[in-house]
Amino acid sequence: GYINSVKRLLKDAQHDAALSSKIEGVVANLIKVPAHLETAVEAALGGALQNVVTRNEDDAKFLIKYLKDNRYGRITFLPKRRRLDNDGILKEKGCLGVADTLVDFDKKYSNVVSGLLGSTVVVENIDTAVSLAKKYGYSHRLVTLEGDMIVPSGSISGGSKKADVANVFAYDRELREMEEQLTGVSEKIADYEK
Repeated sequence: GYINSVKRLLKDAQHDAALSSKIEGVVANLIKVPAHLETAVEAALGGALQNVVTRNEDDAKFLIKYLKDNRYGRITFLPKRRRLDNDGILKEKGCLGVADTLVDFDKKYSNVVSGLLGSTVVVENIDTAVSLAKKYGYSHRLVTLEGDMIVPSGSISGGSKKADVANVFAYDRELREMEEQLTGVSEKIADYEK
């Protein structure tokens, strides 16, 4: 489900240790999302799912030059940290919490994940989102479990998800679940053979 520039960079990095050493990973691979939050978190992240995480700005500059030299296109690297803490909206009915506290990730990426999700509040549904947006003067970015979103400018995004759109988090979760099932079946086969 990655855009072409990300695919090409990651493919090249598999064969180039210097290039690989500059890449920590892609945001979509650094976050583990509970199944019931996949759509909300994917909607909240949008294109940032494909941001490439680097250790520092120098690595990002190196990779940008690499993209230019190879005419691979554009990629976004390391957004800055922004976090929503101790806000009254978090106590409201139908509010599930700040998105970065609802997902799992390696803590060494906390500045990246907080930068992407630390200012997004996950709520149950569009009715709750609209009500809270009005109550708090459209000062928060809100996303519903179905992926509908209201941003501080007041714009509302939503609707049905296209059937052919990749759900990166769901693919990753399904792969892990299938691997666990395969391990369980393999163990049963071994027991039966004994």
